[in-house]
Amino acid sequence: ISSSTMSASVGGAVCVFAKCPIPGRSKTRIAPLLGEDGAASLATAMLSDILVSLTTCAHLKETLKVLVYAPGSSEGEEHMKSILHSLHLSAISCGEESSRIFDEWVLLPMASGASKEDLTSSSLGSKLEDALDKTRSLLAKVHKMTATQQSNEAVVFLGMDAPELPLEEIVYGLQTSSGNKAHLCPADDGGYGMLSVPRNAPSSQIFHGIRWSNNSTAVSQLKSLSDCCIDISIGKMMNDVDEPNDVIRLAKRLICSRDSNQDDNRQSKDDVLSLSSSIGSAIRDAETANACQYTWKALFDLNVITETSDGICLNNSRIASAR
Repeated sequence: ISSSTMSASVGGAVCVFAKCPIPGRSKTRIAPLLGEDGAASLATAMLSDILVSLTTCAHLKETLKVLVYAPGSSEGEEHMKSILHSLHLSAISCGEESSRIFDEWVLLPMASGASKEDLTSSSLGSKLEDALDKTRSLLAKVHKMTATQQSNEAVVFLGMDAPELPLEEIVYGLQTSSGNKAHLCPADDGGYGMLSVPRNAPSSQIFHGIRWSNNSTAVSQLKSLSDCCIDISIGKMMNDVDEPNDVIRLAKRLICSRDSNQDDNRQSKDDVLSLSSSIGSAIRDAETANACQYTWKALFDLNVITETSDGICLNNSRIASAR
């Protein structure tokens, strides 16, 4: 794939799985550091960065964007609509028709039936299967409605825990999964942050038997895809934010990424897990321009990051007091 082929919109669909950021019910593991309200605020900010980044990426202009939300109730839908509207993004309910479908976020309620609405529950496989089936149906309707020649049926799945979104990996995944190949970005906790599913992958099989919320989640997902005779490529490592130490590491990375004098702290372009510069450099340049702006502001507002006479740094006294 050359940089010229990356310039056009790649089509397909992106599904973001997200739990409503409600105090006491969202990101509870980072509450000891930020408090319940602070944890929900950071979750909202991270989700906001993901939604805005995907919406504004030129390469995803004709990609269907689906927000799969939990709880899958009217309350959950209204909560997600309020977040999207606060970002000046449009939203429609699943089943609504729109002449501007690629400019809207389709709100899809997450399949229910689990004993708890945590995305780490054992029912996550059935939720992903349901979302894949429904997104594929939506794509078929969109292709028919728009009479577009872009018939890519690849579907990318993302969570809300990794705001440093690798847009070049998403674009590459959608392109490579237009054929018989999946693309997966592993996460640093043993899970995965992104999965691009090709059209021929059987939804009833690829998510079964996965060891969810386990340090071998990514490995078991790769095994499941392989068992279905799906070729797989592996992308860059993603950083989930689930624990207090993850928040601190995120703050450190964002400080470094904004310091032009600390380029050595960034991931090397020669890293084996990075796409080649000929493929992703243009998208990487675009994504770093306003990377994680909402998360950055939230970390400032929550006093995790502070500004001193020596510059911007971690607020170590605030962090120490929470431990």
